[in-house]
Amino acid sequence: MNTDEILKNMKVLYVEDDEEAREELTDVLKRRVGKVIVGENGKRGLELYNDFLPDIIIADFYMPEMDGIEMIRRIRRQGADPAAIVISAVSEVNIILSAIDVGIDKYILKPVNVQELLDAMGEQAKVIYGRKKKSTAALPENRKKIEDEIKREFAAMLKNMTGKGPRNVSVFMSNGAIEIVASEVMTIFEKNLLDNFRNVAIIRHVREIFFSVKAEEICSMILRISGHKVMLSEISVNVENDKNKLIFTINQKG
Repeated sequence: MNTDEILKNMKVLYVEDDEEAREELTDVLKRRVGKVIVGENGKRGLELYNDFLPDIIIADFYMPEMDGIEMIRRIRRQGADPAAIVISAVSEVNIILSAIDVGIDKYILKPVNVQELLDAMGEQAKVIYGRKKKSTAALPENRKKIEDEIKREFAAMLKNMTGKGPRNVSVFMSNGAIEIVASEVMTIFEKNLLDNFRNVAIIRHVREIFFSVKAEEICSMILRISGHKVMLSEISVNVENDKNKLIFTINQKG
């Protein structure tokens, strides 16, 4: 598979506060990659990352509410490792050093040279493709069956535990982890709390505690279906979009 074909299989998050620049580069990206997700600042970009889990991030440095470096830093803290390209109108040493510190793969000066950007994306896409190919090769042949069974049992388990089943559950099994994303999971009580008090923090905290308490039971279910011992390593609760994401790390020795 050549670089152009690999890029067509990539999801890209592009975050830029300048509307004209954003629209212009978005048009270019849409012709080159599989899916483009667009945000207008770092805060929105962080939300979009958690919703779509893109392979590559392209972010402006200076943006309102949250800059590109801080957005990427927070994504890295979640344990995620997407390719990251930062674009900026300045070449100050301290900015470049801060970019290096959070693990930026490429720093590009404005005005953006489109070919330079595409070349950088192509290099990162090849690395990502190689990593995915290696990971997929190590997966069991019955991966789809395992994912479907976990999906069904997790949905039933959530309904029994909370009285409210999720509208949708997606499960993705990689070589090192199992990811479960459940959408439209809030109970009537949680929705009322949100409507009456707009208290997102309380709902998020309650959900995080709930999954922490039920982790052993969910891990046992995954072991029974997949044959893998797992550990709950990440809980991500997006109250605004009513999505819960759980990541379980696979114990490679058992």
